[in-house]
Amino acid sequence: MDERELEAALEACEREPVHIPGAIQPHGALVAMDERLQEVRQVSANLESLLGVSPEDALVMTPEQLFTRRWFNQIHTQLDSPNRYGALIMSLRIRGRAQRFSLLPYRSGSRVVAELEPISGYPERWLFGAMADWQKDLSGYTTRDGLLRALTALVRELAGYDRVMIYRFDEDWNGSVVAESLAEGADSYLGHHFPASDIPEQVRRLYSIKRVRDIPDATAQSVPLVPASAPVDDSPLDLSRGILRAVAPIHVSYLANMGVVASMSIALHLNRRLWGLLACHGKSPNILSPALRDALRAMVQTACFQLELIQAREEAALIQRANDSREMLVDQRGEFSDWGEIVARHGTAWLKVFHAGGLVLLAGDRVATVGNVPGADSIAAIVDWLGKHHSGELAWSSRELGRTGLAEFCEPVRAAGLLAVPLPIRSPRDAWLLFFRPEKSETRIWAGNPDKAIDRQSGRLSPRQSFESWKETVRGKSALWLPVERRAATDLASDLAVLIAAGEISRLNQRLERLATSDHLTGLWNRYRMEEAIDHEISVAERYGRPCALAMFDIDHFKHFNDTWGHEAGDEVLAEVARTVSTQLRDTDHVGRWGGEEFMVLATNTAPEGAAHLAERLRAAIAALEIRDYGRVTASFGLAVHQAGEQRRELVKRADLALYAAKEGGRNRVEVSND
Repeated sequence: MDERELEAALEACEREPVHIPGAIQPHGALVAMDERLQEVRQVSANLESLLGVSPEDALVMTPEQLFTRRWFNQIHTQLDSPNRYGALIMSLRIRGRAQRFSLLPYRSGSRVVAELEPISGYPERWLFGAMADWQKDLSGYTTRDGLLRALTALVRELAGYDRVMIYRFDEDWNGSVVAESLAEGADSYLGHHFPASDIPEQVRRLYSIKRVRDIPDATAQSVPLVPASAPVDDSPLDLSRGILRAVAPIHVSYLANMGVVASMSIALHLNRRLWGLLACHGKSPNILSPALRDALRAMVQTACFQLELIQAREEAALIQRANDSREMLVDQRGEFSDWGEIVARHGTAWLKVFHAGGLVLLAGDRVATVGNVPGADSIAAIVDWLGKHHSGELAWSSRELGRTGLAEFCEPVRAAGLLAVPLPIRSPRDAWLLFFRPEKSETRIWAGNPDKAIDRQSGRLSPRQSFESWKETVRGKSALWLPVERRAATDLASDLAVLIAAGEISRLNQRLERLATSDHLTGLWNRYRMEEAIDHEISVAERYGRPCALAMFDIDHFKHFNDTWGHEAGDEVLAEVARTVSTQLRDTDHVGRWGGEEFMVLATNTAPEGAAHLAERLRAAIAALEIRDYGRVTASFGLAVHQAGEQRRELVKRADLALYAAKEGGRNRVEVSND
């Protein structure tokens, strides 16, 4: 296949207008109206079989005549309600008999769409019990694998599919099956990978608009809209928010080649990003009731909340390991006459925390190393490359150095991944903390050969004919650098910068002196200076019996600001929160940046009740912030009041545990340590 042909075919695939197919699936009907609900503009060709009204007659009726005044008013109300994309259960008299429908109204550009699905029998009241049991059982799943296995088994039991699997996306949007539940005789795809082009970008976007994609029968003939486009402006009807949208021909072929007739997918969003899909496959048609489909979506959503909690716990464990090392480092800062000793004493522990093979701490012409790292000339070349290709004070990482200009310098030590964090000091000019990871060779099992074929007549991609296991060995990549690892390494680099600056204080100018006590971004005291202040206040408390308290707070969902608007937006949020908190304190209180999005407030001569009022006032001040169009900013607080005989580490730990409890309790709240 010519590379240009493949590129053109991939582009054509990503431009496929899957959201405007001009048709629906036949298990329901559609009515499109003008935005003021005065005219019927388009209907599905099967309208008469479901509503007893021909398309021709419906197009000359008003929506109120078609649906009756009662349901017309319900549709109008539903469109303007906060839950405007929910479905209505309505009853219409069709040919003298009452027929119940699930009606989903939604806005589509300048039109309003009503999708109808017939309902037979009574609502599945047993679903309430199943959902309650699932909600109760959720807290018992403390691992990702255990939770996902339970979810696939529950969905298959309730919905009757032959195969239910969890399909997780990687950083390149390739998918892999990480959990599965099978009926007897169904083929397994557990551990198999699927290329990103199987679910192209425009399809992934649809899962952020409508979380469920239901295809009860991929072999059924789709039903066209009448007329095919809007009679006013000839525009196609966007069905992104609907459930009945017809299946694209390439996807029909894909499912047929896979031996799948019925398919349903539910999006799993973690931290507002598409993390994966719950995919259901059946060898025969499977029309789910709207109530069951909605219940399954709700169960998946609650599972996502638990997944976020599991992920947060895993990240907290890594941060704790890193913080333990940082605390020892700060506690021992007076023992080092040279910062090379720091690497010698702690470097091996840092390699374990960051799952790295080698570490380099570099400041100007001085270099300290531990583990398997490139030679001195190669390190100098790496730093020179970073200086030219990476600006700013944020961490840079790559898991595939073969795609960068650094491969030749890292190849002798077989390093495939690099995490590079600039130390926030201005002199010496080149100061970096570098972690190197070795290659992690991986044998991937693909569900069919992932190489794409082109239909020569259309010039478009052709779905693969076979999904038999196809093995590929992936080389030249390290393990992925996780965001939490980047954050922890950045915090460590800040501590090292302070220690380096403190060790050479006699030769530093006034700017470096400020660095030793201030955070470079917010202008607040840094952790080193805050620890000094806490130690002093504890000494005063022990000597004179004067009370004091610590309030540790953390900006909620801070990663969302970086992921959505970029790191500059995250920096702006940090700076604005710092300014707001500073204006709320007394002259005798102190606030500092503890690390990342964590801050510490030291309230002097403050009893428990006053400390609690202070923390609540700070929380409310942050919640009232409006920063550009970034959305709401909130913070969670952990409060600890000093107890007799308690030293800094114990006091800080209690504040940290209270902060963790505040996040576990729902965030945007104050939790007081009672230990």
